Amino acid sequence: MRWLWRLLIILLYGERLLKHLAVERFFRRAQPPSAANPGLVSIMQPILSGDPALAACLEANLIAYSDYQREFIWLIDDNDESARQICTDLMAQYPSGAITLVALPAPPPEHNPKLAKLIAGSARARGTVICVLDDDTMLPDHALENCLPYLAQPGAGLVFGLPYYVSYANLWSGLVATFVNSSSLMTYIPFSLLHEPVTINGMFYAMRRTTLEAVGGFAGLEQLVADDFAIAERLRKHGYRLVQTPVRHAIRTTVSGPRHYLRLMQRWLIFPRESLMRHLAPHELVLVYSLVALPTFLPWVALAVSGGRPGQRSLRLFLTYAGLSYLIFATHNRRYLNGATPWRWSWMVPLVQILLPAQFMSAMLAPRKINWRGHTMQIERGGNLRLLHRRDQ
Repeated sequence: MRWLWRLLIILLYGERLLKHLAVERFFRRAQPPSAANPGLVSIMQPILSGDPALAACLEANLIAYSDYQREFIWLIDDNDESARQICTDLMAQYPSGAITLVALPAPPPEHNPKLAKLIAGSARARGTVICVLDDDTMLPDHALENCLPYLAQPGAGLVFGLPYYVSYANLWSGLVATFVNSSSLMTYIPFSLLHEPVTINGMFYAMRRTTLEAVGGFAGLEQLVADDFAIAERLRKHGYRLVQTPVRHAIRTTVSGPRHYLRLMQRWLIFPRESLMRHLAPHELVLVYSLVALPTFLPWVALAVSGGRPGQRSLRLFLTYAGLSYLIFATHNRRYLNGATPWRWSWMVPLVQILLPAQFMSAMLAPRKINWRGHTMQIERGGNLRLLHRRDQ
């Protein structure tokens, strides 16, 4: 059995180290040459009130430096008075900002509200480049200048960035933030080096207006729950490439408590199950399972071996694996994520690694129901939405 023990050591440590090397290689690659100024860039932001950080996030994008001309299209619900007040206050505070506020009626209950807003926003956008930006996402200075040159690559249809979280207001926000900050780079980047991306991070992405028009815009996707995968799949079907760029953008979302945390994590894990995993080619599924799904359970493997083989050797295996994971996280946090995770919260790294397999299995076995914006929704096969229970207004 000595060979099995050695194989386990190679698997546990090798997976961590190879992914870390992939991240290092990704960020050391030569950047594409600066592209010509694209003219006007339209940034569409679907907005929903409720998070205390909403105003700060919207303002951060208004004041972020860019040499490009930008227009912001803020898309709110016509009955969301809090969002309207926040937007009008910011418009008064920044009168020189090119901001268009669009209030929209509620979409049909089976429609994805974000996609409904994007359809309305794209009809009003005047830019040669169309960007989609979530209302909790904050672009760094010169994000557009660092991202849009990748659109000049052969076959590129859409470019997108890498998210990290800066929300550590409470334990539950910290758990979500640490989960993203410890897994985002190690998940998306290794896959993109082995295979062209099959989906995108929907928090921020950009494409040329001509590309969006060539694929039919956002129309026809309204009933799909996973808007990021729906848009990615549409572009891929039209022969366009999705390009992962090294632009990193901060996200600030306040998670109010344990129920909010559990709903959020389950929704994040159910969405890929009902969209991504049902549409990929066999070789793409193999990559997703081998690079993402199966490594999720490696912390449990290390724990199981430590519990099943008493002695110093098994204990050293688990502690070394946990230490290596923490060291890699600390390196990425400092080099690439602007120290987004405060060191006093970094104890959560091994905790989220141990919790994730249970959350993953729970989502895989859960019924196709999610709580989304206060509504209970059924996810049909193919990713379509069906309302089961509407929140009382």
